[in-house]
Amino acid sequence: MVFADRHEAGEILARKLAKSNLDPSKTLIIAIPRGGILVAEEIATSLNAPLTVLVVKKLGAPANPELAIGATASFGKPVLDRWLMRDLDVSQEYIKKEVATKKKEAKAREKFLNIEIQIEKFKGKTAIVVDDGLATGQTAKMAAKVLKQFKVSKLILAVPCAAPSVINGLKKDYDEVICLEVSSEFMAVGQFYRDFSPVEDEEVKKILNSKN
Repeated sequence: MVFADRHEAGEILARKLAKSNLDPSKTLIIAIPRGGILVAEEIATSLNAPLTVLVVKKLGAPANPELAIGATASFGKPVLDRWLMRDLDVSQEYIKKEVATKKKEAKAREKFLNIEIQIEKFKGKTAIVVDDGLATGQTAKMAAKVLKQFKVSKLILAVPCAAPSVINGLKKDYDEVICLEVSSEFMAVGQFYRDFSPVEDEEVKKILNSKN
């Protein structure tokens, strides 16, 4: 399946989620910015549920920043792929520096987006984590870790595309995983979209402001 754009992917995911008859007052749509916000916007509109974002930063491998060896939020402990770190011989010194850098970046993005984490708003809710696709699954794993600390009642992951190994690896982190296209030929998220234009922080901020 190839989607026209992130909006179309969000519309299809929304139709699947609608079958669960979720109570909008007890549901939160949580986007992973930046690309996830466009998918999540369609879901939030369709389900009439509140939309927010959870800033999670990928931890890049040495000499290959696009390869995720983990992820971190602006607070708490990071999620690390220790098997991959061992294979790449990643030093503790490197990972400590990378985590500090990414936490700082996450805090800066939260400040720009006017995001203030209020844990009481999450407690007891069904949290639907949305991204535009999963390459390694590290950000989704980190999101689950954070939201469990917030005492949500149920965790659902809703994404348009991912590799089978990534989806299987996340099933233990979420109560339910919805993925429209699970492909063994997965190479990059962009291959599943005809329009995969970059999403800027200004657009994320505009969407959040329109929902609040």
